[in-house]
Amino acid sequence: MKRLIDLVMGTVLALLSLPVVLLLAAVSALNLRAWPFFVQTRIGAGGVPFRLVKLRTLPVSTNHYADKRAIESIPLTWVSRTLRRTHLDELPQLVLVPIGRMSLVGPRPEMRFLHEEMPASFARRRTEVRPGCTGLWQIGHQCSGLIAEAPEYDLHYVDNRSLLLDLWIVWRTVTMTIHHRTVSIADIPAWIPQAGTVTALRLGQAHPELEIDPAA
Repeated sequence: MKRLIDLVMGTVLALLSLPVVLLLAAVSALNLRAWPFFVQTRIGAGGVPFRLVKLRTLPVSTNHYADKRAIESIPLTWVSRTLRRTHLDELPQLVLVPIGRMSLVGPRPEMRFLHEEMPASFARRRTEVRPGCTGLWQIGHQCSGLIAEAPEYDLHYVDNRSLLLDLWIVWRTVTMTIHHRTVSIADIPAWIPQAGTVTALRLGQAHPELEIDPAA
């Protein structure tokens, strides 16, 4: 069912967003005086690399695989800051959904070097499913940091993934884009089935090899 939804909705959304992507690409090109599309190798389902495309928001002189910590020190134009804050730079990824490289909802695909720095069990678990254009970590309180700093978000999604959870994540993605309000796992409604993974994680009983801080 999830794959069928990705195929149908991914195609529709990719087509509907095309005029917006082209307009933003023109703005990005004028803003940075460079080719507006930025392509990176990321790790997908099963640990298989794939090519991810975004709208360019960083100067061409920036390290192609700079992580969030490095990007924080880079001065950005108003256009670039706006694209990143609203996540509109991610829109081109919708084309990867119908072809099966990504899902509408899932863990964020990570760069290879950051994937390899993760605990092996965590890296393996989060790549059991297709990476998503949005996901629980992407809308979470910890999204300004690195994925490995808050593994409970991806683990909770993988352990409890369902159509209801996906729909809630999509809804909260829309509201976050408008109101800039992130969520915690505790915000997930009770009517969405959950296996209690988070409670175990916070007590250090599940996935102990991840050494998750109980206060996180």
